[in-house]
Amino acid sequence: MPIPDDYASAAARHVNDARLLCEADRWDNAGYLAGYAIECSVKAVIDRADLPPLHTHLNEIPRELLALAADLNLAARRYPVDVDPDVAAVRTAWATKLRYAQTGALAATDARSLVDSAERVFGRTIVAMVLDGFFERVPR
Repeated sequence: MPIPDDYASAAARHVNDARLLCEADRWDNAGYLAGYAIECSVKAVIDRADLPPLHTHLNEIPRELLALAADLNLAARRYPVDVDPDVAAVRTAWATKLRYAQTGALAATDARSLVDSAERVFGRTIVAMVLDGFFERVPR
């Protein structure tokens, strides 16, 4: 039985785990999950625009598609991930291949930056969508 995508829930889980890992000085996995938290937050916005599900990663999603998602649905324009500076920064600084990197490959400052960005994007997307009534509550 296929498991349905729940980008908001996944974003919450990843951002919370990334913060816990960062606080435990587990920089590599903190940064890795922070990137996924942002990816899931962005996909939640794209999902709000009623576009087909994307089975690709954040750094592979064309910026034009992010803009299109916002332009197709006024509700999605409220969460401008196509021009979000944190999304833009992470799209170039993060990659899924971090999971294969040698332990210690991600510096503490870089991991903290990724986690901070993930928290800001989560707040500007998922939390904002809760406040706008798209989700009942902030996922855990």
